Amino acid sequence: MTGLDQLSGYLSGLPLLFVLAGLGAVIGVLTGLFGVGGGFLITPLLIVVVGIDESLAIGSSLSFIIGTAAAGLRRHARLKNVEPRSMLILSGGGMCGAVFGVLLHQYLRSALGGGAFDFRVLIRGLYLILLAVTVWLVYRGPGRHVSGKSLLQRLPGWPRVDLPAAGLRDLSLLGLCLVGVGVGVLNGLLGIGGGVLFMPVLLVAVGLSPHQAVGTSLGVVLFSSITGAVQHGRVGNVSLWIAMALLVGSTLGVQVGVWLCDRLHGTRIRRYFAAIVLLAAVLVALDLAVKVVRG
Repeated sequence: MTGLDQLSGYLSGLPLLFVLAGLGAVIGVLTGLFGVGGGFLITPLLIVVVGIDESLAIGSSLSFIIGTAAAGLRRHARLKNVEPRSMLILSGGGMCGAVFGVLLHQYLRSALGGGAFDFRVLIRGLYLILLAVTVWLVYRGPGRHVSGKSLLQRLPGWPRVDLPAAGLRDLSLLGLCLVGVGVGVLNGLLGIGGGVLFMPVLLVAVGLSPHQAVGTSLGVVLFSSITGAVQHGRVGNVSLWIAMALLVGSTLGVQVGVWLCDRLHGTRIRRYFAAIVLLAAVLVALDLAVKVVRG
């Protein structure tokens, strides 16, 4: 296992562990509040702020997300904020996509060079695009047509599926599966966990309520992150030091986040989520600009 002194370009020893635990606490709150594993924020923070190698940050963050997503899902299930049928369908697609995403990550790193400037810029550029799209999806709100149907209800073709826990009928099963695969690929490639996209997709495309979107996305995040973490661990992209330090900090944070979610109106949840993702996008954009100027 990689030693503490070899993990970061900026910190080592106890200071590194304290910083990681603090980051874990922040991500824990976001996990419980927004139904995201936190990878969309923790991975770029590990890379940009702490100075951890891109691949190691991605694999370790997925290992951490397993713990935060499991804790958050348990609490949200008790509050009946989970739509189980959509969670299982999306999870199946997400797990398949995550395997391909890890293979794609390894290929790109090998093709562009293990420590090459081009690979670092590519990863940051993909993060920036992902976060910008997510902000737009959340800001535009639930995707209801004049007919009152969501996007996947209007999508033609068979087979179809009903989501009884959400009161939704006649959705495209193929559409749900493809959404899961697509976000799973991004999960394995970038270590985002998937919640940053699943939460707005469940709002916009599926038509779940904000609270159900939060709880359901955590279940999908959990299963896809397990697959991604195992695949990254097989190629040495996981550090238990990083994952455990983050988990220690997130333990309390998740409970605080779920408590807040249960007390906030759905519109506020969407607005706060968009603001957090926008801040993450600004952080990545500034770091990308610095890399391009120095390059």
